[in-house]
Amino acid sequence: MTFKQILAVLRARWWVALGVAALTMSVAVAITLTTPKTYVATASVLLDVKNADPIVGMVSPSMATPAFLVTQVDILKSKRVGMKVIRNLRLQESDEMRQRWTQETKATGDFQGWLATLLQNSMDARPSRGSNVIFVTYKAASPQFAAVVANGFVQAYLETVLELRTNPAKSSKDFFDANAKSARQALENAQTRLSDYQNNQDLLVTDERVDVETARLNELSNQLVLMQSAVADSSSRQAAAKAQGDRSPDVMANPLVASLKADLLKQQTSLEQLSTRLGESHPSVQEVRTGIEDTSRKLEAEIRRVTGSVGVGNSVNVSRLAQVKSSLDAQRVKVMKLKLIRDEAAIMQRDVDNAQRAYDGVQARMNNTSLESQANQANVTSLETAVAPATPDTPRIGSNLALGALLAALLATAATLLLEAWDRRFRVAEEAEWLLQQPVVGRMPSFRKLIKDSAKPGTVATPSPALLALTSKT
Repeated sequence: MTFKQILAVLRARWWVALGVAALTMSVAVAITLTTPKTYVATASVLLDVKNADPIVGMVSPSMATPAFLVTQVDILKSKRVGMKVIRNLRLQESDEMRQRWTQETKATGDFQGWLATLLQNSMDARPSRGSNVIFVTYKAASPQFAAVVANGFVQAYLETVLELRTNPAKSSKDFFDANAKSARQALENAQTRLSDYQNNQDLLVTDERVDVETARLNELSNQLVLMQSAVADSSSRQAAAKAQGDRSPDVMANPLVASLKADLLKQQTSLEQLSTRLGESHPSVQEVRTGIEDTSRKLEAEIRRVTGSVGVGNSVNVSRLAQVKSSLDAQRVKVMKLKLIRDEAAIMQRDVDNAQRAYDGVQARMNNTSLESQANQANVTSLETAVAPATPDTPRIGSNLALGALLAALLATAATLLLEAWDRRFRVAEEAEWLLQQPVVGRMPSFRKLIKDSAKPGTVATPSPALLALTSKT
């Protein structure tokens, strides 16, 4: 059906469209006037997700996620917040609310739970797009009650958020307090063991005795090497002195031996000269021969003394070598013992250090949780307080009447078209052309219109009786 046909149908059946539209508008007006007035109060809260926590000193990573804002909205809509609103506003003491609960539930179930559900059904929390603000709205028949309950939800939400932060901290505080005592006891026990061990071993962990004894050990090791070299040298000299006493280096280097050898050589030269000149029996020759024998005895005695001194020096070196070696072994045992003692003390010292770090860590966490348990504000603050609205939110007269007019027009058109479909008639020439597949060659004027035109004042023509009869039949 074309738009022209629809207009023709509406023109022909205008009384049907007018009746349906009037009835629809009457219903819309009646609903608007009989609908009770409701008022909406709005409050808002701000979530601070950028600034660092004053106690922890850092921003929680969970606050930067989009889910954090949704979580806060869910907390606002939770039954826990609703129950807190009831307790804060003392709504459970309202006789009107209890009477309504009795009428609706026959006094079955939990009154406060029913009341919390009733409040939550009229409350709405929605986050602002692109910001960290949450708007809390409450709808009620009284503007003052709507404002009070909206502010009550905000206050209950702030208290709940603070409880959710402080309650775990209070529980953790007791846990860390017990652990701090055990950590302190472990630290004291470790320190006591270390002190007792140091007193028993006469040792301090920071004592340098091990370094001193190690230096002595190194010195004795050097002395041992030197003494071994000296013993090897003295042994070789002693062996040479025993094998060739007069040719040994010690004998050759002795000045007295050299002097006696020189005297002996002079005396032998003098003996040869005197023997050649005076003869063997001359007293002078005999005297020189006696001097030679005396010098030879002295030379042999000196050689034996020097050779013996070499052996004595070798014995002394061997004795000193044995003494140094014994001292070195004793010093090595002493150093090893000191190292074992110091290693044991170092293990105990590490136990003390670990216990100290554990105690410091527990103490720091306990101090942090203690501060958190005493916190009086969270990262959520009240931004705007709800006030009693001056105008009702519903019913909206203008919107209802406009919607009623639109609905009336639609229903009037639909009713007219349905009636036209039930009693189909030709309204425009195009319908006949389409149905008969023939063009329109002429139009018959409307008899009723001719009668109306002739009935107008100033007209001379009068309708014929046949026209009047035909018009009356139609």
